[in-house]
Amino acid sequence: WYQRRVREAVVSTQSTGYLDEQVQKEKEAERELESLINEEVEKQWQKRVNQWQMEREARRRMTEEMVEIRRKQIAEKLEMQQKEQDGLLRERDELKAAYSEHERLEAEKVKRTKERNLGYQDDLRSQMAYGEAIKKREVEEKTRELQMQNFAEDAYQTKLATALERPVVDRAHPLRKYQNTQDRLFG
Repeated sequence: WYQRRVREAVVSTQSTGYLDEQVQKEKEAERELESLINEEVEKQWQKRVNQWQMEREARRRMTEEMVEIRRKQIAEKLEMQQKEQDGLLRERDELKAAYSEHERLEAEKVKRTKERNLGYQDDLRSQMAYGEAIKKREVEEKTRELQMQNFAEDAYQTKLATALERPVVDRAHPLRKYQNTQDRLFG
């Protein structure tokens, strides 16, 4: 039993030494990896800085070119504007003359239109008066016809009532016969 314990202690000590060695190797590998990573990061960073500097220089050159192009465009535009302004002054004078002529023609047109409208209004009033007179006559005639129809209806109703009230009739009306028959049957 004691020998077994001693063997286990020796194996345990050897294992601990082996593990310590492995831990040291891993730490060394981590340091080397970290160093490599730092070098790579530094290279990438420097590469990025160089790229930014090139882009900044390209932007500066492009900005200078754009400023020069814009300066030329402005100079050309100013020259064109001066020419346009001269042309506009000429056009303004021509438009003033054309406007005056247009105003004169419009005033004549308005005058003719007013005269024509007044004549048209007079015609419309005459037509409306004529139409109203015709409508009035038609209403009066329809009223007379209705009165005559009412008078005729009243006369008919009076005759009918008188005929129906007579007890003896030489010749009985078919409705009267029917009524007498009904009175006898249900009477």
